[in-house]
Amino acid sequence: MPKIRVKAQASGTHTVFLGTSPVMSGLALDDAENFATFLKASARYHTPQDRTRSVRA
Repeated sequence: MPKIRVKAQASGTHTVFLGTSPVMSGLALDDAENFATFLKASARYHTPQDRTRSVRA
């Protein structure tokens, strides 16, 4: 999983990066941090090792 991080931009806004690719830009710091946290939680939920629950019919 690539690193998810928040970087400040020259315009005073913030951008969320997934590895080296920008995912969302033009955000306030709080919004950027919240979005980065959401991406991290989503990535943890969707990893193959987390699929230990079985579904019963």
